Amino acid sequence: MAKSTMAARTPLLEWIASGLGLVLLLVLIGVIGREALTGETDALPAIEIRATSVAKAGSGYVVGIEAVNLSGGTAASVEVEGVLSDGAAAVETSSVTLDYVPGHSTRSGGLFFREDPRRHTLQLRALGFQTP
Repeated sequence: MAKSTMAARTPLLEWIASGLGLVLLLVLIGVIGREALTGETDALPAIEIRATSVAKAGSGYVVGIEAVNLSGGTAASVEVEGVLSDGAAAVETSSVTLDYVPGHSTRSGGLFFREDPRRHTLQLRALGFQTP
């Protein structure tokens, strides 16, 4: 009896899967390398606070806020303050701490007030942060 002399061949689908895996690996290495060379890892966060909504909540009001980090730096424990004022006099102050605001991202929260924020001037600002 004659032995079969057919060489074992790798199926085409296996070559395609291997090629896709190689391409994905090279793209991943490229993205990580680019971030390592040009990333803003040492940048300070630049937090901008915006009011998004005002709603009645129980016996008071809640102002929805967004903290937008405009830089690549990450901030933890971001303290946000909202002050309602009538002319030069502060009527009421509220604050909230946002746990984590990564670089180039947005986080939401809310500030509670007894007075209606629509009847006063609302000033929002970030008071401080910690580096994670």
